[in-house]
Amino acid sequence: MKRPGRGPLSETSDTEEERLAPENLCLIIEAVLVSADAPVTPGRLLALFNGLNGRDLREAVDALKAQYEANGNAFTITEVAGGFQLATRQEYGAWLRKFHDRNPVRLSQAALETLAIVAFKQPITRAELDTVRGVNSGGVLHTLMELNLIRLTGRSEAVGKPMLLGTTKEFLIHFGLRSLADLPKPKELQELLAAGEQQAQAREQATGSGEETRATLTVDEILATPEAEMQLDTPAAPKAEDETRPSPEEAPPHA
Repeated sequence: MKRPGRGPLSETSDTEEERLAPENLCLIIEAVLVSADAPVTPGRLLALFNGLNGRDLREAVDALKAQYEANGNAFTITEVAGGFQLATRQEYGAWLRKFHDRNPVRLSQAALETLAIVAFKQPITRAELDTVRGVNSGGVLHTLMELNLIRLTGRSEAVGKPMLLGTTKEFLIHFGLRSLADLPKPKELQELLAAGEQQAQAREQATGSGEETRATLTVDEILATPEAEMQLDTPAAPKAEDETRPSPEEAPPHA
């Protein structure tokens, strides 16, 4: 496949065959990705054309990505949440955060632990989550739901039909995952969590303080993958270490 070219393209004057020419196809896909504010699925892209198959689409996307690499562009095409998205390269993240005056979200050890359990065991009930963790997870669940990383997915068939928890599409987008199959292995997550606890204990011993010093690893540290080109842009949320706080489903309604 030829590299994508640059030139005028008219939907009304060009034939479908001309629009499907490799250079034009790449330009159309690029235009769609630039204008989209969310990942674009292959199905939506294929629906734009008559006679285009998945292999041709993949070749066009790969050609665009190769051109960005060859040109040393600051952006690339990532595959997240089952679709394609233009994203700035990770090495420019610090400059973008400085420009937008925001910091990456840092989650507490408790939040990371909770997020990992939900991600791997979903759908999971609140009671099952608390049993695995050995503590009340109400406060940390509230924070994760406010960040739109966890959602209610339905009701269990168990007695009382408790609500089920699962991760969101935003979870995949923010962590640069194509699907849940791209999650790191449970053992890798456990090693990161254990390392965080050791670091927290070392800091507590060094400071001699009795204050809460649990590790606050970044999302990228706990869910790092080769595809993770993006970072969370959401402003840092308040700590949710009060784990006796009621969950969203238990909280009383506002007056």
